[in-house]
Amino acid sequence: MKYKLIIFETNRKEGCMSLAKKFYPTTYNEKDRKRTLKTVKEKIGKKYHFNGNHILQPKQKDVEFKEEYPDGKYVRITKDYLTKEDYWDEELICDILLIDTEFPNIVVGHRMADCPVIIAEDTKQQVVAISHCGANQINREVPKWTIKALKKEYNSNVEDIAVYIGSCIKKESYQYDKYPSWATKKEIWKNCILEKDNIFYIDLPKAIIQQLNSEGITNSHITVSSIDTYSNKDYYSHTEEIKNPDCEIGQNFVGCFYQEIQSE
Repeated sequence: MKYKLIIFETNRKEGCMSLAKKFYPTTYNEKDRKRTLKTVKEKIGKKYHFNGNHILQPKQKDVEFKEEYPDGKYVRITKDYLTKEDYWDEELICDILLIDTEFPNIVVGHRMADCPVIIAEDTKQQVVAISHCGANQINREVPKWTIKALKKEYNSNVEDIAVYIGSCIKKESYQYDKYPSWATKKEIWKNCILEKDNIFYIDLPKAIIQQLNSEGITNSHITVSSIDTYSNKDYYSHTEEIKNPDCEIGQNFVGCFYQEIQSE
């Protein structure tokens, strides 16, 4: 069989891809939130041709606050992680998920609302690694660890790796009135945090690309979404939520899966 990697993004048009209470009416209980999310996932699954219950995502230590683990921890998907009725409930406590064509139509990805999600595929072996890489994760060098996971688990050659950096807030929109406290590793943020007229502009994609380059991934193998989640009104944006309390809040999702190529 032959397969191709399908990469997709969701936004406000599909609905909120989160169970967090803050995104729902105060009258909603957990059952109500799960029912609503299930409807959104089913809509997305129908659009891209996969089962809406078959979506996996890592639970990062600085996002879910479940437990501590070494930076760059990854999980390679096996049948052991595909036992629940809804894979959304799977506790995959790590930074990075790996999946290959042994498990077609199983989605790996992450919800987001300004933070980049990166998808790195070894196109020769057809294995993919995904990670959520917001400012805190970039500071922990998760983009670098994502490539290292492919090298370690599959002995991937950098010449075979293609990387997609998903839609996120761009430097023109990501502004601080002081140097951000989370940028503790100055070498990681060199040339990626620029000051102009006492405003600090944060370039998340550039900081990711610098780490990818350090692992041997050339710019010709990197694709960056041009969408700015703050300025594009189709996307949920955490920054917009802070600046405009009346905006519609929620989370988008960036994911991928292997789909069988139908024979003609």
